[in-house]
Amino acid sequence: MARKGVRLVVLCEDDKHWRFARWAFLQLGYNPRELKDSQAPPGGGAAEQWVRQRYANEVSVYRSKAGHQKIGLVVVIDADKQTVDYRHKQLSSGLGEAGLDKRGAAERIAIWVPKRHIETWVADLLGHTVNEEDDYKNRMAEADYRQAAVAFVERYRNPNSRPAELLPSTARAFDETDRLPA
Repeated sequence: MARKGVRLVVLCEDDKHWRFARWAFLQLGYNPRELKDSQAPPGGGAAEQWVRQRYANEVSVYRSKAGHQKIGLVVVIDADKQTVDYRHKQLSSGLGEAGLDKRGAAERIAIWVPKRHIETWVADLLGHTVNEEDDYKNRMAEADYRQAAVAFVERYRNPNSRPAELLPSTARAFDETDRLPA
């Protein structure tokens, strides 16, 4: 299913997040020219902090265009040692601190929060046995992010193909993906 004329901005921590998200959105039918990467600059400190600091600005830009453009915003930020809910609350608090309303139910803003890192999702999607407590960050150096993204989209589109032990953070990302424009 092609999603013509829909532009997505992907606010993310690093190239691993961007690669995974880009491949997932290509599989979902988004045009590669309509995917905009906004990731933390390398060597600039804590990437998750950079994403949190940029979030309010990106929401403001999204809101200024959403009334007349088919646009969506996707945030990809690791939970690290925090919970997925904690990261969502941090982002929501950042909007309040910037004087902006909380994310509305109808807004095309999706927040993907892999617990602990994107590598946890990648390992799981590639068939490794994982949990959301252990750190897989350095174990997936040579991982195929495209293949993992294809598996993510397959599970997203086909609930019957999901494993019984679906990672909670992945299940939440599926719900968040439903928010995006078709």
